Amino acid sequence: MSRRFVPDGDAARIVLRFLAAVGVGAAGGATFVALRAPLPWVLGSMAACALASIARWPVAAGAATRRPMAAVIGVVLGCSFHPGLWATAREWWLPLLLLPVFLGIAALLCVAWFRRVAGFDPATAYFAGMPGGIAEMVLMGGERGADERTVGLIHAARIFLVVFTLPFVIRHVHAPAATPAKAVTAASHWPDLSLLLWGGGSMVAGLLIGRALRLPAWHLMGPLAVSALLHATGVTDFRVPAWLLAAAQVGLGATIGCRFGGLGLLAFVRIIGLAAGSTLILLALTFAFAVSIGCLTGLDPALLALAYSPGGLAEMSMVAISLALEPGVVIVHHLARVVLVLVAAPLAFRSTRQETSS
Repeated sequence: MSRRFVPDGDAARIVLRFLAAVGVGAAGGATFVALRAPLPWVLGSMAACALASIARWPVAAGAATRRPMAAVIGVVLGCSFHPGLWATAREWWLPLLLLPVFLGIAALLCVAWFRRVAGFDPATAYFAGMPGGIAEMVLMGGERGADERTVGLIHAARIFLVVFTLPFVIRHVHAPAATPAKAVTAASHWPDLSLLLWGGGSMVAGLLIGRALRLPAWHLMGPLAVSALLHATGVTDFRVPAWLLAAAQVGLGATIGCRFGGLGLLAFVRIIGLAAGSTLILLALTFAFAVSIGCLTGLDPALLALAYSPGGLAEMSMVAISLALEPGVVIVHHLARVVLVLVAAPLAFRSTRQETSS
């Protein structure tokens, strides 16, 4: 079996383009910090890199360059778990029970939108409308005849729009906590030996376990699982410095923004417009479920909105952290969403194809 080698020139170009994206993203993040925007390092980096990509600046953030950032964020999200979290788990049964209902309604409405309004072919409309992750929906869709680029761009645009709008909406309607939740990150300082051992060990072990088990988004999920296990069992209570979290958030925002590289302005506007329609459907449904479940259970509707939201796990959990909500609840619900979509989407697609052919 021959091994594929990346020429040194290509590797250097990838690194330089990523560093350029991080520089542009950091500038955007600093601007959003000055504007006092919620989740500024993610939103600012995402917006700046999207504009730079459309302007065809030499910026890029591929899988190889975003994995270290995702691993750091996974460790940080794991830090939000604590021994007392599971004592409140009995309060989540109704939101988790209704999650498949939410996903089913969301999928039906969004697939109909992309089929009837956007005019996509059946396979592309189906996987563009599924409320799952980008990588999984692109892979599943490509194997079943969907246009992979269109599916990927629609999901990227959906996440872009949700991440860019939902923090502002929730901050506007959600009263600040009287006593902020326990911080996930400590004040900025240079990592000590304990953090290097626990945090670095969680990252390395999580990456190895995640890849061995072939977890979805293994570079995020593996470190998250290891860090969460250590914190939930009380083995350790380490925290990641704020400056390291900010750097990882800049990288996360850059990966979202750079997904629009190669698109012209008109193509970008069309994709954003089509994704905006499905995003409005999803957000309306999200808030309807969040408010209804909140009235029935007494849970915070803002927290439920993040748990049900059609954004990514990492992004929505970061919003929860920034608003002093409980990130563990958001993480559990998004993990359940990922599993449900991964299992149900191909089965439902197969049944619809059989009904069409019969």
